[in-house]
Amino acid sequence: MNRRFLFRLDGSKDNDNFFACSRQQGNTVAYSGTAMPVGPGWIPDLIAVESPDNGADYSVTLIELEASEIVARASCRKYLPESSADIVQRFVAYLDSVMAQCQGTADPRLDAFRSLREALGNQVTVVVRTAGALRSSTDYLEVHTLLDQPERISFKPSQPAVAGQVFSFGGTQSFSREETDGLRRTVRILHAVVTGNDHSTGTLHSWRNLRRKPLDIAVAKDRERLGQLNRLLGNKSASGMRLDCDGLVKELVGIWSSSSSHHLISSEVADSVRRFVPVSMGFANQESMRVVYEAARSALKPHAI
Repeated sequence: MNRRFLFRLDGSKDNDNFFACSRQQGNTVAYSGTAMPVGPGWIPDLIAVESPDNGADYSVTLIELEASEIVARASCRKYLPESSADIVQRFVAYLDSVMAQCQGTADPRLDAFRSLREALGNQVTVVVRTAGALRSSTDYLEVHTLLDQPERISFKPSQPAVAGQVFSFGGTQSFSREETDGLRRTVRILHAVVTGNDHSTGTLHSWRNLRRKPLDIAVAKDRERLGQLNRLLGNKSASGMRLDCDGLVKELVGIWSSSSSHHLISSEVADSVRRFVPVSMGFANQESMRVVYEAARSALKPHAI
């Protein structure tokens, strides 16, 4: 059985060179022509499926191709909060549609795809990853395992998908110190992007040490009306805090409305925050703010914020 598969989901001609070079690596079965949406509708440029252990384990890698390194790194990270189990289930459904097309055209690759489908049905272990690369090179710039899957999952198509771990954000709830820090970092970064204050070229560490961040300046002007944001930004407790998430979202809608051309809806703002928290918590202090801002834009883009 072939142990490496490459599926091209985006037909952009800019990706021709990468696809042509990648399909020549090893014993690769390549396919192009069918899309597979992930999350809110994102479509990876390619998906690579490999089995380094000769069929015992598989990796499914979502590949994002860009012209610049900064954008490629940020683009691939938008998949980090997605559900690994959901992606595998979607991929199996995608593979079924590919097999149907191959069967209708007597495609000689059908047997290889059928073998892959059978292998995934035998409760193999699967690692779901996301990778960023330049269109001009077949080497990955970075590869990450999704956040809900620090190691690997066991997948069986006959079982319902188990939702991946996502950041819980709604109603009034308690957050740990780590979650509080992540949420505070998230709203500061998203606010900078929404209001057009996303021009820093330094590192996340240097940005964090700024005494006057855009969101803090805005909240300081009306601490009483922006009570939840004021509490979050000023929290120093080692044990975390309890926060009215819905109230915080309402405050964000209020201060972002004047900067966004899109009519903001609380549920969309809440979803953007929920999606970006795990990503923002994963950034190292020495990460470039350009990469951080691009990742934030990716989190906001599905709702046109």
